[in-house]
Amino acid sequence: MKRFLAIILILALILPAFSYAEGESPSPSTTETAPPSPAPPEPTPTPTPIVDRLRIDGYNLYPGMIKTYAQGYVPLVQDDAAYIVLPLIGQAYDGIVTVTANLGQTADSPFVYGNYSQTLSGWGVYVFCFEIPLIKGRLNGSYPITFTANYLDVLGKMASDTFSVYVTITDGRNPPDPNDIPKEPAEKPELFISSCTLEPDAVTGGEEFTVTVSIDNIGNIRARSVKLSFGSTAEGILPAGTDNAILLDNIASEGSATASFRLKTTKDVLAGNQSFFVNLDYVDLYGGTYSSQRQFLISVTQPVEMSWDAISVPKEITAGETIALPANVFNVGKATLRNVSVTIEGAGFFPVSTVFLGDIAPSQAGYGEMKVFIGMLSMSEGYSESYGKTSGRYTVTYYDDAGRAYTAEQTFSTEIKQPVIEADKSQAEKEAAKPVIQWWVAAMVGLAAIAIIVAVIIISKFSRMLKMR
Repeated sequence: MKRFLAIILILALILPAFSYAEGESPSPSTTETAPPSPAPPEPTPTPTPIVDRLRIDGYNLYPGMIKTYAQGYVPLVQDDAAYIVLPLIGQAYDGIVTVTANLGQTADSPFVYGNYSQTLSGWGVYVFCFEIPLIKGRLNGSYPITFTANYLDVLGKMASDTFSVYVTITDGRNPPDPNDIPKEPAEKPELFISSCTLEPDAVTGGEEFTVTVSIDNIGNIRARSVKLSFGSTAEGILPAGTDNAILLDNIASEGSATASFRLKTTKDVLAGNQSFFVNLDYVDLYGGTYSSQRQFLISVTQPVEMSWDAISVPKEITAGETIALPANVFNVGKATLRNVSVTIEGAGFFPVSTVFLGDIAPSQAGYGEMKVFIGMLSMSEGYSESYGKTSGRYTVTYYDDAGRAYTAEQTFSTEIKQPVIEADKSQAEKEAAKPVIQWWVAAMVGLAAIAIIVAVIIISKFSRMLKMR
């Protein structure tokens, strides 16, 4: 019985499955759902490789370092050299790194310039140690050095990194203050021309003279390679020979030397005190160069030469009038005419004033005019008559630089006439002074009178005829 029930139960479960298999489908639902489309596959990202560049190890202390770079590392300076430790960390393709030092500009640099380069092999850590020599007389301060590292990065490509390290110099000399006034070196030679004598002490144009100078070294070290040169900036003063320089022996501190040379004047040199110079060039033990110069005077004399405009006095002059005479003086020489004046004197001649032209330089002129009143001869001492013949003298006076006086004169003669007064004329002179009427003037007047009379008669007759009509 139990077996029978089990068979029935199995058949009840199997029969529906067979009915579906034979084509009977369950009733469809009222809403159809489209099958979902498959999602596209997500791309797989490609990992980007990370290139490890070299960098300074700032946290580890290496031999030769007192502080790490993170603590403010300063290179060691001693025994005239700077010792620099540059620890680099990072990966290189072949483990080889080359570092080259660039010392910067040469002006005021404390380093001895050269090619400083190192190459190291390793894996991850490269510790470079550079020794840079320092020059003598270096200036204190902080100076940068640029280090360039060249290597292959982890991808095998060329790479370059730069690092700056500052070297501090404290054992040198302090740099000059730009606001300080430059000071002369404490020890130097200093030559001074203490005296100068001339022989002769005065010359004329075309003469020579000898100059002797004494030279003292008032400095505290020896003057070397002393050269004395001479000449003049004034026209007419020249060296007497073909050379204008002399080489002297070295002059020790507080020592002295003497030198002589000759100069000459030209014919056309200007008179007066003319200058010439003496120049000293020398060096010291350290190659420093020095120069000093002094000016001196030589007295030059030249003869004075003068010319003037001659005067012209009329042969007859009436008493009581005033005449004007030129007072023009020309310096045709090479010396100055001093205190030039012009005067005139003679019986009956009375100048209103003396013409003073002063000093006239070479190639210059002085211009003036002299007013002279003409009087009677009796107005001059030694003459009794009032009118008649007389003579005079026109004089130019001048001086040279030595105070010697010179004169140039022109004499003249004339006759002083009595002035004519209107009230004293005779009757005959008055008659002679009357105007004389020419005959042709009288004839013209007569003809004009006749023409007038004829015209009056014609006009009268013409008037009567008009009235009769």
